[in-house]
Amino acid sequence: MATHYNWKIKHEYFELIDKEAKTLEVRVGYSDIRKVQKGDIITFKAYSNAKFEVVRVTRYDDFIDMLDTEDPSKLMPGVSKYKALDIYREIYPEEKEALGVYVFELKKQKNNVRMYKLSSFINNHMLFGKIAQSAYCVTDHICREYPKHFNWYWTKQIPRVLNGTGEVIICTIDNNIAGVTFLKKDDTEAKICTLLVVDKYRGKHVATKLLNKAFKYLDTTKPCITIADYKIPMFSGIIQKYGWKLTQTTKRGYYNNISSECVYNGFLPE
Repeated sequence: MATHYNWKIKHEYFELIDKEAKTLEVRVGYSDIRKVQKGDIITFKAYSNAKFEVVRVTRYDDFIDMLDTEDPSKLMPGVSKYKALDIYREIYPEEKEALGVYVFELKKQKNNVRMYKLSSFINNHMLFGKIAQSAYCVTDHICREYPKHFNWYWTKQIPRVLNGTGEVIICTIDNNIAGVTFLKKDDTEAKICTLLVVDKYRGKHVATKLLNKAFKYLDTTKPCITIADYKIPMFSGIIQKYGWKLTQTTKRGYYNNISSECVYNGFLPE
């Protein structure tokens, strides 16, 4: 699992990194610097929440060795190799340079977020099937808690999309599915049947984006939704934010023998 580090940096250098004009950052071998590995995430929170992935770590004995190997234009754009050497040695005196020189190649995370409605692909059968399958796959583990989830999705939810009484909304980040919501809307009910954010994308406001799309489709900010009793702490912020009202609590066995279902803004048949 990637480790997150927050570094200090001069604002002029951060601006170059943020604009991706400077892709190499140099540090000396303090104990915390030696821990950073390829795949870790660097932020410079004094200026921005932008995240940068470490795509390469290279160690050198000293600044001269480093500058003879690395591209100075990616280290300090517009600065000559000899001027860069003076700057580094001004920042890091000889005893610090002796700790080793570490070059980190950084790649800015784009977080390219897109939202899709499955219904928009109905006329492209191959793509519709592929996206429907992908949306299901990220929720397949639900079958451990809701044994009928597979049958429900393919025999109830997908037909709803096809006949206009339901929708599958997918959120992707950098072309990977980050979350999904499965919706029902007919003459009797506006319901969020499933709302799921993939673990690695939690904390990126995926749930908020999905809910905003769901509310627009369902034409309400208070749709019927059921939440397993042990998951209420996970949803407490959302429940409070939108003023959802607890209207029913089922007995165990309604969907499974693991938990009771807390029903908000509506009722399930007894």
